[in-house]
Formats: sequence, C-alpha cells, structure tokens
Amino acid sequence: MNNFEQLISNYTFVSIFLAWFLAQFAKGIQGIFKEKSIKGFRRVIANGGMPSSHASSVSALCTASAVMYGFASFQFAISFLFALIVMNDAFGVRYETGKHSKVLKRLIEEGEVELDVNLKVAVGHTPLQVVIGAALGITVALVMHFFVYN
Repeated sequence: MNNFEQLISNYTFVSIFLAWFLAQFAKGIQGIFKEKSIKGFRRVIANGGMPSSHASSVSALCTASAVMYGFASFQFAISFLFALIVMNDAFGVRYETGKHSKVLKRLIEEGEVELDVNLKVAVGHTPLQVVIGAALGITVALVMHFFVYN
C-alpha cells in the first residue's frame, strides 16, 4: 500500500481533514452571499467566522478516538483535553484579541493612534461558531464511521 492509500484508509485523519474542509468551504459560500460576489469565496482561507474549523477538526479527532478506542482509552482522554484547550482558545483568548483589534483599528481610523501595522480583526470565534463547528466535526466523524469506514 502506498502512502496515499495509507492516508485515505486512516479513518481519523480523513474525518479531521473533511471536517476542517467542510467548515472552511462553508465560510467561502457564506462569503459569496455576504459580499454578493464570487470574491467572497476568499473567506475559505480566513480564520474566524462560522463555523469554527478549529472546533470541527478537534471534535472530529475526539469523536474518532472515542469510536476507535472507546471512552476509557488514553487516546480519547488526550484528544478530549486537546479539544477543550483548542475550543476554549478559539472563543476565549482569540475572541478577546479580535475585540481588542477592532477597537485599535477604529482608533487608528479616527486618527487617535498611529501604528505601522495592518490589523486583522477576524481572529477568534463566538461561542455559537464553536458549538456549530463542534457539531459539524462530531457529525462528520460519525458519518465517516457508519457509512464509509464500517
């Protein structure tokens, strides 16, 4: 079996990748509708937004670990802890950083502050974006298990 065959036969990897891809693709589709232009699809490579690809990826990992090894396994415990840390960071620290950058950007635009950097505002996720991303990841991993890898 060559490397590519090994990769696509890896249920966990495919679940993680597909959950991430679907979340990012959904952002691109939303971008088209929000901007009323095909240029909105560039959101497919953006961080932040609905749904959280961070949450979808780690939820797929956690679900696949539970399916493959059980809830009492070391693999599930590690992936669950990892998922909690990533999702907390996505809507905790990164979301607050995004709010701070919005304020700084407004101060720069109003001329009250001068900075030589271009601030990126869409840094984190709202709790709803994280929950939807997590639901997507769980669903993808379960669908892949029951309909593809079973």
